[in-house]
Amino acid sequence: MIKTLRKNAKYFYFLFFLVIITFVFWGVGTVDKQHTEIVAEVEDQKITAERFWRKYEEARRFYREITGQKSEEIENRLKEKILEDLINEEILLYLAKKYQIEATNKEIQDAIINDPRFKRNGVFQKEIYFQILKLNRITPAQYESSLKRDITIGKTLQIIMLAKDKNHISDEAFLKAFLRAIRKNISVKINKEALS
Repeated sequence: MIKTLRKNAKYFYFLFFLVIITFVFWGVGTVDKQHTEIVAEVEDQKITAERFWRKYEEARRFYREITGQKSEEIENRLKEKILEDLINEEILLYLAKKYQIEATNKEIQDAIINDPRFKRNGVFQKEIYFQILKLNRITPAQYESSLKRDITIGKTLQIIMLAKDKNHISDEAFLKAFLRAIRKNISVKINKEALS
């Protein structure tokens, strides 16, 4: 198990980077969209407009900061990418639930304790943890639930990537093909009106 985790550490670090980005911008989104509106549904899991627009605003802001450009065409492609990513997350969680893959309490605890944002002089500080969460208007339960979700997705990705034949296609192409194949066999509904 440890060898497998080390071997696939790059996926975990990538996922962890996404968690950090999400954490930093938690709660940011457009205020003109209804919070109960559904953008997409994967099996019985709903992707809300609030969640979609929050992710979209984070990505759009990040893109503008890097390029200094505003482009309607790029922003439309960004919408498609964000929606695809959110649907893929739900597909991975669907698989995790189906095959009983779940983050353990110890994995969540280790992720929090080893997060450099919550450390001073290399040591985890509970007060700093609570203070940062409070500043970002997140309760510990919300943060730990989000972390559990992200770790579960990471573990599911690791298991999927173990099935890949190393010689044929890139990791990204393999994962896209795998998720596409799963998507054909489950219910995925998209509400295009909620994306305008």
